[in-house]
Amino acid sequence: MLLVSQVKSFLLLLLCVMELVCATSVSPSLHQPPLTRVRIIEVEDDYDEESSKMTHAPQSPGVTTSRVIRRPCDYDPCAVQTTPCDKISAKTGCLCPGLTGPKERPEAPALRELKLDGSGEVFVHWCAPRSTVTHYEVTLKDGNKQLFFGEYLRNGAVPGLKVGEMVCVAAGNQAGLSEKSCARYEPPQPDQVALSAGIISGCVGFLLLLLVLAVVLWRRRTCRKGSMGDAEGHGNPSYTNDGAL
Repeated sequence: MLLVSQVKSFLLLLLCVMELVCATSVSPSLHQPPLTRVRIIEVEDDYDEESSKMTHAPQSPGVTTSRVIRRPCDYDPCAVQTTPCDKISAKTGCLCPGLTGPKERPEAPALRELKLDGSGEVFVHWCAPRSTVTHYEVTLKDGNKQLFFGEYLRNGAVPGLKVGEMVCVAAGNQAGLSEKSCARYEPPQPDQVALSAGIISGCVGFLLLLLVLAVVLWRRRTCRKGSMGDAEGHGNPSYTNDGAL
């Protein structure tokens, strides 16, 4: 019996030693989750009071990206386009204004002014909308006269326009025409400042002319009196007041 109890004690001690060795041989890194890093980079593009933020997908640690800011194109919606904005963007990488697309009805263009040209024709000026436009239609209010202009134009002559007539301009594409933007033609009014300056200049010139005339008349009268006095002083010396020779 003593031998059996000694064998059991030996086996129990051996089992404890084996568990201790297994516990110390396992690496502590296996019990810790791996660490990952996520970098989020935001790029902002500003154009015509509209901003957009793009968030890139997470990238592995150690990878860097460069910050790129695209500038708006030199585009004036109220000026005639000699080169379309999309061609400028393709060449320089700039940003063109956003358009609604060819399948949506365009917004109304802004009628800027009706101006009388030096040749006697009245020109209508407008600004392009933020829409895809294929042409512009200019009409009189009664609709009897219609004029069509290309998508890159921003002005056009309206021959035979009378004072007080209403002129309207609309933008069109394959989806239809936009709402009309209208204005009434009024004759150009003279500049009040220039008119006042002309009146003042005319009054000053008239006063100067009167002054010159007064000086000329005064000099002529003075010269005439002087010539009459000289004639009396050179009279016949044979006669004196006392009658003596």
